Amino acid sequence: MIRVNGCGHDSHHKKPCNVKYHQASPDYLFLLIKRDAWVVLDNKKQEVPANSCICFPPGSDIHYGCDTPDYNDDWLHFLLSPDCIDLLDRLEIPVCTPLFPRNFHKLSEYVRMITDAFLSSVKMRDEILDSFMKLFLYTVSEELAAFSRIGADQKYYAAFSALRTEIYNSPSLKRTVPGMADALWLSCSHFQHLYKKFFGCSCQQDMIAARLKLAKHYLSTSEMSIQNIADLCGYESEIHFMRQFKKYEENTPTQFRKQNR
Repeated sequence: MIRVNGCGHDSHHKKPCNVKYHQASPDYLFLLIKRDAWVVLDNKKQEVPANSCICFPPGSDIHYGCDTPDYNDDWLHFLLSPDCIDLLDRLEIPVCTPLFPRNFHKLSEYVRMITDAFLSSVKMRDEILDSFMKLFLYTVSEELAAFSRIGADQKYYAAFSALRTEIYNSPSLKRTVPGMADALWLSCSHFQHLYKKFFGCSCQQDMIAARLKLAKHYLSTSEMSIQNIADLCGYESEIHFMRQFKKYEENTPTQFRKQNR
């Protein structure tokens, strides 16, 4: 079984930060780094880009930080029981080295679900967390393998990954595929080919997914009108928003709000 000792999703540091553990870590720490940052490995400070991960095993001297404001990450502290102590080796997940999963945002969503479960008081909480953690680590393994298969196009990955983060952080901004392609000095066809190759979906699909994710957040947590939510999520009209929401979520915004209060 995998035991979760602590976790956090979308943690922010408003000021530049320097995180150093005063003693060796007693458990694993898995970091999902969402802003350009640095880590100290083998007593050397090493820059790591946004949308990268790193796993520190028990006994590690952990030291990382960010020299600019608004550092952002997800984190998991966990222990492996004797029956799965070699799980990371079997899944070929390296420790103490920066990792570059193909679909970083999928992993972040899993951390959100793990955090929700960790903070709950359901009867089968430990079993649920064990299942979520195995799903998370299996997915890390698959995403690392998928990234390694990208091959020569890896040189474009950092720019595309940063663009994808912008899409999810600011889904209401007006963007066009030709405009994004021009910004990366690529033709539209090459841009769309690389986006699908990197992330398994089209850029247009990701823009819709980012808007709907934000809309579901507002529907679940606010009293704003459907029109206001449509505006905040970048839709030109309430009708367009309602049609697209129903198409992808199989419920109207009002039905979703009632079910997820």
